[in-house]
Amino acid sequence: MLKGIDPLLTPDLLKLLAEMGHDDALVMADANFTAVSL
Repeated sequence: MLKGIDPLLTPDLLKLLAEMGHDDALVMADANFTAVSL
């Protein structure tokens, strides 16, 4: 068990975050987020 980690962060998301490099970016958005605003 990882203490202090929000349970909403799934194992798959934690793995993705661990594998990200320095130039990678992650956008966490909901269904109402428009790509045009990027």
